[in-house]
Amino acid sequence: MGSDQIAEIAPGVREVLAGGPSWCATFEISSDPNRWVQFTAGTINAAYPHNEAPESRLGELGSFALEEWEPNKYINGMLALEDARSVACWIDHYFVAILGCDWDYSVDVLLERLWDAQGRS
Repeated sequence: MGSDQIAEIAPGVREVLAGGPSWCATFEISSDPNRWVQFTAGTINAAYPHNEAPESRLGELGSFALEEWEPNKYINGMLALEDARSVACWIDHYFVAILGCDWDYSVDVLLERLWDAQGRS
């Protein structure tokens, strides 16, 4: 795990956790927009560049319940972690173990409000 990357990811995770389910953080590798992870209050949506079913690969990360996936496209599921550092560590591990990033990758963070209290985006 990269402490620099966790330090870059954690503030975005904290913002989402503080903002509730209407907020989403997208973490994207600066040099490769095909390597990305989105976090929204307990949910992970992420690039999945593999053909085989993700269960065995995701098993090593723990704390994740896969809901859907499409080969060579994405995974979606629930993340059973609640504190920002644990979520940031999980996302960092995903970038390295699943997306094949080097330990010193650089990540961009985008925070978005998905909808307001009335359900409008």
